[in-house]
Amino acid sequence: MTSVKPIGKKYKINRRTFFKKSVGLSAGLTLLAFPGIITETLATKGDKSKKEIFKELEKKVEKFMPMYGSCALASFAALNDQFKLKGDPATLRALMPFTGGLALKGETCGAVSGSLLALGFFFGPIDQKGKNQFPYSMINGGVFMDRFQKEFDSTRCWGVQKHQYGRYYDSNKPEELKLFMEVSQKSGKCMEVVKKAVFIAGDIILENS
Repeated sequence: MTSVKPIGKKYKINRRTFFKKSVGLSAGLTLLAFPGIITETLATKGDKSKKEIFKELEKKVEKFMPMYGSCALASFAALNDQFKLKGDPATLRALMPFTGGLALKGETCGAVSGSLLALGFFFGPIDQKGKNQFPYSMINGGVFMDRFQKEFDSTRCWGVQKHQYGRYYDSNKPEELKLFMEVSQKSGKCMEVVKKAVFIAGDIILENS
C-alpha cells in the first residue's frame, strides 16, 4: 500500500539539504537553458582527465600573461579558450580597466574579475528568458570567491600582493609600479595567482559539466 504524506504537515529541512536541492534544480535548468555551451564544454573535456585539462590551462596562462600583461585578461582568456565560452575580442577590451585591482586601484584582483566573468559566461543567462539561472551563476561565483579567499587571504589586489610579496605596491605611483613590474616578472608570483584562479574556476566548471 502506498503511503501518502498528510497534507499540511510541516517537514524540517536544514540549510545543507535546501542548498543541495536548489543547486540540483538550477543545474538542470542550466542544461535546458544553455545546451550549446554545456555541449561544447563536454566536447572540449572529452576523455581528458582533470590533470590534463589543468595542464592545458596552465600553458594557456603562461601564453596569455606575457601577451596581455593583465591578470584580468589572462585569466579570462585562458578559461575562455579552454572551455569555449565564446568570449570575443570586445570582451577582452572591456576587461582592461579591471587590471591592477580595478584601474590600478588595488581593489578586486584582476584574476578574480576575469575568472568571475568566465563563470558568468558559463552559468549566466543569455537574456531575461533565462533569468532563473541568475541565482546559480551567483552561487558558483560565491564558491569561487570563498575558495580564492581561502587560498590568498583576500580577493583584493593589495591583499593578494601582501600574501605573495609581503607588501603592497601602489601602482598609482610610477616608481612603485616600475618596482612591482620588475619584482612580479622576476618572481612569477602574479602568474601563480592567475594559475590558481583559473584552476579554481575550471574546477567549478568541471564539477558542473
